[in-house]
Amino acid sequence: MKDLTGKLGKLIFPDVEEKKSRRIMVQIIIGLLIALISIAGMLIYSHQEVKQQQKFQQIKGMEIILPEEKETESAKEKSPEAGGGNDTGDMEESDTNTVTFTYDWDSLIDINADVKGWLYLPDTPIDLPVVGTSDNDYYLTHDFWKQKKSVGCPFMDKDTGQWDFNRTIYAHNMSRTSDAMFSPLLNFKDEDYFMAHRQLYYTECYGDTAEYQLMAVVKYNAKDTGSWDFRTRNHADMESYNLWMEQLQEHALYYAEPDHAPAEILTLSTCDRSEFGKDGRLVIVAGKCQQ
Repeated sequence: MKDLTGKLGKLIFPDVEEKKSRRIMVQIIIGLLIALISIAGMLIYSHQEVKQQQKFQQIKGMEIILPEEKETESAKEKSPEAGGGNDTGDMEESDTNTVTFTYDWDSLIDINADVKGWLYLPDTPIDLPVVGTSDNDYYLTHDFWKQKKSVGCPFMDKDTGQWDFNRTIYAHNMSRTSDAMFSPLLNFKDEDYFMAHRQLYYTECYGDTAEYQLMAVVKYNAKDTGSWDFRTRNHADMESYNLWMEQLQEHALYYAEPDHAPAEILTLSTCDRSEFGKDGRLVIVAGKCQQ
């Protein structure tokens, strides 16, 4: 090895002293090895991400197909084909917020009895099961199959009740370029992206699917819970509710007025060290659409 680096050094750096050129070559070789190992690690990790997404698609059941918006009665009356008649037939105004996604809950429960539901954000890679347990730390280091994995699994805040006003789901941000877990939420720091992706669906285990409308994107300091806490689950009265909503607007990076005052909220939270270091969080707040 010493002879090889010496020869390479002399060939590449003919005007440099042999001992110095050998040292430079050793540093170059070490740097190249580190780069190759890093690239190999990234390729392996990327492959694991793809495999995990494929596994999620296999266990969730049927493919999700969003329903098309049906023609309303008012639109039908204005249509030339309708002729202005009063015959309504079978066409009535539809509730476009009512949608059912089919999941194989029996299989999901067999794999992991902690499953609480399924989270889906259209036109994003987020199409994932959500689990829940009394220990918020467990699914930071374990995947849906309860294998020890750094990628973890999306989980509901511990002790959250199904009928709480605000339910928070946590998951890792693996990197800006990753599609794993809640990494794609970083895209919502772009206002145009936020406005173009204001829809999400959450399906309860063995239950209904609810549509939510994204209201706010918040850069949050986890140490600053005193001024406003995004995890607040319930409010004692309307005054408390209104104050929380006002503070949400004040803290929001972007805020879009929802179509209706939400009676329930779903909050998504992931790490984002771009502003507050290790205490930084990116929070997405969505209000449940009226049904």
